[in-house]
Amino acid sequence: MNEERQFAQSMWTATALDAVHDAVFALDPQGRVAFENRAAELLTGIRPDAARKRLLPEILAMHDAVTGLPVDLGLPGNGTQPSAVSRIVVLTAADGAQRRVDFHLDPVRADDGTLSGAVLVLHEPAERQPTEDETRRRSDELVAADRRKDQFLAMLAHELRNPLAPIRNAVELMRQVETVDPSFQPSREMVERQVKHLARLVDDLLDVSRLTHGSIRLRKESVDLGAVIQRAADATRSLIDSRSHVLTVELPAPPIRLDGDAARLEQVVSNLLNNSAKYTMPGGHIWLSARREGDEAVVRVRDNGIGVPPDVLGRVFEPFVQSDGSLARAEGGLGIGLTLVRSLVEMHGGSVQAQSPGLGQGSEFVIRLPIRVTAAAPEPPPPREASLFMPARPVRVLVVEDNVDAAESLATLLGLWGHEVRIVHDGLEALDAAHAYHPEVVLLDIGLPGLDGYQVAERLRQDPELDGTLLVAMTGYGQPEDRRRSHEAGIQHHFVKPVEPFVLRNLLAAVATPGGPQG
Repeated sequence: MNEERQFAQSMWTATALDAVHDAVFALDPQGRVAFENRAAELLTGIRPDAARKRLLPEILAMHDAVTGLPVDLGLPGNGTQPSAVSRIVVLTAADGAQRRVDFHLDPVRADDGTLSGAVLVLHEPAERQPTEDETRRRSDELVAADRRKDQFLAMLAHELRNPLAPIRNAVELMRQVETVDPSFQPSREMVERQVKHLARLVDDLLDVSRLTHGSIRLRKESVDLGAVIQRAADATRSLIDSRSHVLTVELPAPPIRLDGDAARLEQVVSNLLNNSAKYTMPGGHIWLSARREGDEAVVRVRDNGIGVPPDVLGRVFEPFVQSDGSLARAEGGLGIGLTLVRSLVEMHGGSVQAQSPGLGQGSEFVIRLPIRVTAAAPEPPPPREASLFMPARPVRVLVVEDNVDAAESLATLLGLWGHEVRIVHDGLEALDAAHAYHPEVVLLDIGLPGLDGYQVAERLRQDPELDGTLLVAMTGYGQPEDRRRSHEAGIQHHFVKPVEPFVLRNLLAAVATPGGPQG
C-alpha cells in the first residue's frame, strides 16, 4: 500500500511540475539528473530519458552573471551541510541563445539530516518594462532615425534627378535633329519614355514618405473626371504603345464633376494604367472606364495580363509588395505605386479594390469616389507642348550649374531657341558673372560649391542693378521646405529636375514679350 501511495504521489508531482513554466531539475546527491519537467526539456532540448543520470553541467552551460565564471553544480557527499544558493546566471540554452535567468538551488535532506539530493529551479524573468527615461530616449532615437531616412530620400531624389536633367536636354536636342533625319525619332522617343519613367519613380518614392508623415495636402476643386481620365490615358500612351497594347477608353456620359485634386487623381489613374501595362504581355488589352453609379463615380482599370495570385491579392496595396511571378519580377518597379493609389483615393473619401481570378487571368482595379461638388469653376487647360510661345527677341540667360553635362546641354538648347547664354559652375562665379553680364534670367542650381543657390539668390537680390532679373531655381531638391527657402531667398520660380523643355521655353518667351510676366 505504501508503494502504491508513493507511486501515486510521484505521478501527481511529475504532472504538477510539468504545468510549471520554470525549468525544474531534481538532482541526486552527486548532482546527476533524476527528473526534469517539460519546461526543462524545452530549455535543454534533451529528453528526460536521455538526461537522466547525467551531470547537469553536461546538459547546461551556465556562468555567473557577475564574475563570468562557470557555476559549480557539484554537490558534496553525505555528512555535509550545504545551504541554498540563489544568484543570477547567464545560461546558454539548447538553441545556442544566451538567457539571463534566476538560479535557485535548494538541498533536500532525509529525516536524519543527511543530503539526499537537490532541486534546481531556473526562472526566466518577464521582460523588464522600460523606464520613462528609456522610453523617451528610444522615442528620440526613432524620431532621429526617421529624420535621417527623410534626409536620405531627399538626397537620393536630388542625386537621381541631377543626371536626368542633361538626358532630358539631350532628348530635346535629338528632337531638333529629327527635322534633318527622321530615323532618330524612335530612339529619341524611347529615351524620353524612360526619362519620364525614372522621374515618376523618384516622385513616387518621395510621395510615400510624404504620405507617411501626412505632409501631402490635396488642392481640391471642381474636377471633370472625364478630363482626368483622358489626361492619364495620354500620359501613359507612350508606354502602352511601346508594348503594343490595345487601350480602350470609355469616358462618362453625361460628364461627372466631383471635388478633388485633379493632379493627384490623374496620378492615381496613371499608376493603375502603368501597372496594367507592365503586367500585361505585349499585344494585350487594357480597358479604362468611368461611369456614375448612384452617388459614386466608379473608375475601372482592367487588363488581360498575368493576374494576381490569391496569396498576394489581399496585400497588393501594401508598400513594397510584388508578385513572385517571373514576369512580375522582371518588370520590377518599387512596389509603391499601388500604395500611393490607395492612399490618395482614401484622401478623397473613396476606396479602391483589386480583383483577379488568378494567375494568367488578368486583373481589375475598381476605384469608387463620392460625387460631391461644392464649386463649378472650369478647370484651366493643362499646358501642352503644342502651345509653345515664340520669343519676340533673344533673352540674356545665365546658367549656374555645377554639373557640366547639364549646363552645356541646357546652354545648347537655349541657343537653339535663339537666346544668349553664359555658363558658370559655382556660386562665387555666378555673382561675378551676374554683375558683368546683367542677365535677364538666371537659371540657378541650388546645390552649388562655394555658395549655394539660396545664398547666391540673396546676394543678387541685394544688387539694385539686378532688380529686374528673373531668378529660376532648377534643382533636384523638391521638398516643401526647399520651395519655402527658394521663396524666402527671392527666387520667383522653383522647378524640379528634369524640367520639361516646353515649360522653360514658354517662360523665356514670356520674358522676351513686352510687358510679359516675370514672377
